[in-house]
Amino acid sequence: MAIKNNMSTLKEEVLRVHRGTERVLTFAGITKKGEFKYTHGGHVKPGVVYHIHYTITKREVYMTGGAHTSSSKIIQRISGDKTMYGRYVELSRPKREKYPRKFRPYPSDTEYTNGNIRRYFVQKANNLNGDLFEITEKDFNNKSSLFRYIDINWIISGIKSEVTMINSSTINSISRTRGNELLRKKLFPLQFWKPPKDSPEELQEKLDRRKIM
Repeated sequence: MAIKNNMSTLKEEVLRVHRGTERVLTFAGITKKGEFKYTHGGHVKPGVVYHIHYTITKREVYMTGGAHTSSSKIIQRISGDKTMYGRYVELSRPKREKYPRKFRPYPSDTEYTNGNIRRYFVQKANNLNGDLFEITEKDFNNKSSLFRYIDINWIISGIKSEVTMINSSTINSISRTRGNELLRKKLFPLQFWKPPKDSPEELQEKLDRRKIM
């Protein structure tokens, strides 16, 4: 049943291409070894005559047979030279830019040992009042012209008073730039902070947790 449904879908696709065809190049060529494959799987053997459909949606579709018939099958070029039209379509097709995604960091033990992490933020370039959110380093490195990017050094370990002072200074400094004001709502000085191991702050935190329990 699955094979029958698959073949039916392939025939429907052939029919859709045929109905949407603007022009056809008949007897366009003969397949070579390893040059084409069938859309349903398997390589097209060498010596098969093919024609090409050029659709109203600017697609270039290869099919078996010198001219179109009810038994024509769609084939895909996997090697060899593309036609001039195929190269033109590939070059003129706009590349879709990947949008950065929201991200929440979870510092590792190594980062706590190092005492700091690098944090990355982004905002739509044409809306300085719009959402400003945290992203990954990977998204930061793959910049898009549609966004403006910010990166900061953030202290996550050390003496509490010193961490508060340094991170507060970072927030105040970066927020002076227009569009960055929203960072004041996203950040607070002791965000992700942990006291150093066996420090007075860590011992005090343990005592406080025991009192709550």
